[in-house]
Amino acid sequence: MSVIAGTLRRDPNTGAANLLAFAEWLVQPATPCVLIDIQLPQPPAAATLRWLALLLREELAGTLYQLGDTQFVIVAPPNELAAKPAQIERLQKLLERKAQRLNLAAMPIIRRHEITAGSDPATMLRQLTPDTAEPGALLNRLVAQLAALGATLNNQAQFDLDPVTGLPNSMAARRRLAEMVTIALAQNHACSILLINGDDLRRYNELSYVAGDQMIHDLAAALREQLRPSDLLARWDVGDQFLVVLPQTGVSGAAALAERLRQRVIERSQLWPFPVTVSIGVAAAPQHGRDPDTVLRLAAAALAQAKAAGKNRVMVGRGE
Repeated sequence: MSVIAGTLRRDPNTGAANLLAFAEWLVQPATPCVLIDIQLPQPPAAATLRWLALLLREELAGTLYQLGDTQFVIVAPPNELAAKPAQIERLQKLLERKAQRLNLAAMPIIRRHEITAGSDPATMLRQLTPDTAEPGALLNRLVAQLAALGATLNNQAQFDLDPVTGLPNSMAARRRLAEMVTIALAQNHACSILLINGDDLRRYNELSYVAGDQMIHDLAAALREQLRPSDLLARWDVGDQFLVVLPQTGVSGAAALAERLRQRVIERSQLWPFPVTVSIGVAAAPQHGRDPDTVLRLAAAALAQAKAAGKNRVMVGRGE
């Protein structure tokens, strides 16, 4: 699947797979699985949806789908811990504790559905419709969700921007990275990347999800201050990770900049609710590879090494 096609199957606000992706999953031959159905009584604010999606990813293993602005579905293999009834009860209690922090006006209804091999799409969709719904409610809801999805797809610009920082998101960043590496190799220049990950930042979300969003926004601003206009800074995924692409910059220059960024974050965050540190992985084309995926993989490996070595440090990738 192309990057653009993948973009159209993700909700730009939450990063969850959308109704289009869920429809594609539905028409595949059904295998045994468990559907964890989370339904909100009324549409919440966009920020609440984003925070709820983040919490669901953290708490339950499986593929997260957002079917509209009032429903998430997690598809989990039946042997996963997330699929067990006890985990559903635990999630319900967790949401009750965090309702105020998530700004939930009403508690979601969570249901668990066991899907057997060979189940058809209509049967699975009926299970995702409340038992109290009137006849025709399923069709009406699907039509409304499809119309909302169409409106979302028409607004192409939102698919390129991270809603918290206003930076390019990971989908847009992948496209720009490919372009920048191609140009660098054609001109016989180096092009380096930094993968930056915050260290132990979950305590901001424990303070409040608003505080977590503000910290990510401030962290992005601190990083941006140290970069050139030609450099690319992007939000990577939907957590506390960023990607920096440095044209005409070799490994040594990238590593030196990464160290300056690490120090800058420490300095700037002294006035934040909690001081922040970051770990950074560095890799470059063509030294570590001539295609973006290889360079990204080695930068990610270097970032993992930085985390394993104690965090708050810079590590340079090793060539394959």
